[in-house]
Amino acid sequence: MNAHVQLRDGSVVALRPLERADRAQLGEAIMRLSERSRYLRFASPMPVLRSADLDRLADVDHVDREALLAVDPATRWGVAVARYAQMPEEPGVADMAITVADAWQGRGLGSLLLARIVLRARENGYRELRATTLAENRRARALVRAAGFAVRGRDGPVIEYQRALALPSHSQLR
Repeated sequence: MNAHVQLRDGSVVALRPLERADRAQLGEAIMRLSERSRYLRFASPMPVLRSADLDRLADVDHVDREALLAVDPATRWGVAVARYAQMPEEPGVADMAITVADAWQGRGLGSLLLARIVLRARENGYRELRATTLAENRRARALVRAAGFAVRGRDGPVIEYQRALALPSHSQLR
């Protein structure tokens, strides 16, 4: 799935599956996010990224745990990632998240990655995706709503969204 894609502002990113070998680059990209962006993504302050957290984020098998990476071809830096992970207690359901570097926000990269991660989940037989965000994260809320996610529930400052996935006819339900 390696591809170069032009965003709505004319900039170009390379899209490819994240690999375990990207672990160090992923950690660097997360720490380049502003404190505010890290807080909004992880729903808590994250002044440092623990090794165990980075291991979990880099642990992909491209079926139960998928992640797609957007790379700036000019700098070769990762600038965004979209991921899902199967919810162990609910077969056929995966939790997804998207992170876009501050300088790349507002260009359509989040929407592009969301569409791609939905497609990957559907191809891998998932019947539902969920996304959890802080209520104050207006951009994330708008992104998932525009992609057809509906509110599933709210717990204080956290809102959970869900979206049923129409499966391709050749897929088996998970």
